[in-house]
Amino acid sequence: MKKAGATSERFLLMAGAPAKSLAALQALRCKVFGTTYNPTGVRTGAKYLRQSLVGAAMLKYYPPQLNLKSIREAVPAMGRMTFPEEIQRLADVERKKMLGKGPPKKGEGRRATMKGKKK
Repeated sequence: MKKAGATSERFLLMAGAPAKSLAALQALRCKVFGTTYNPTGVRTGAKYLRQSLVGAAMLKYYPPQLNLKSIREAVPAMGRMTFPEEIQRLADVERKKMLGKGPPKKGEGRRATMKGKKK
């Protein structure tokens, strides 16, 4: 059974200890427990530096991006994939070229002709 005044005796011993030895004790405590010794109480940002990074968790949250290149790399036996919309677009471009309404060749567009008129 403890005495009633045991805690007050410990407090008096700690209160009477010189500040230099308390600072040394605090430094030793920080060294043992792996914390930073900050006797002046300056803001260090250690709380935020201790937090784990959220980038990896955020990347795991979203599913991986799917595009044609990644599908082709994953399944090489699938061969070349064709889409009806792309086939129709290529046919339309070919038809317009035959009518003379396709896109101009590089260096033969409106900007190039305007530049030629200035000289």
